[in-house]
Amino acid sequence: MKKIIKIAELIGSDIRSRQNADHIRNSMGNFSGVVELDFNGVEFISRSFADEVYTIVKEKEDNVVLRNMEGIVGSMMSVVSDSRTHKRVRKTENANMKEFSDMESLSAYLSTF
Repeated sequence: MKKIIKIAELIGSDIRSRQNADHIRNSMGNFSGVVELDFNGVEFISRSFADEVYTIVKEKEDNVVLRNMEGIVGSMMSVVSDSRTHKRVRKTENANMKEFSDMESLSAYLSTF
């Protein structure tokens, strides 16, 4: 059994808030079958909303299918997915830390640039 949720009809075509994902969760309810999130007609999603959608997908594992994620919508979901699966590692081996005891010494240091 499959349930289709049309995101544009449920939320709109320009989705900028993390809280909008609650509408999806509420629409899914306790449905145990496959839920298809259809993004047809959605022109923009914010990174925060995409992050919440990613969380919904991960919570339901194989029971959520994303469809019609084109343009910025698909790109944003891809960015969020990549950031969740490939954590950024910052290398500091060549970083030189400078410490200053007051604003005057900081200002003097910055004036050398």
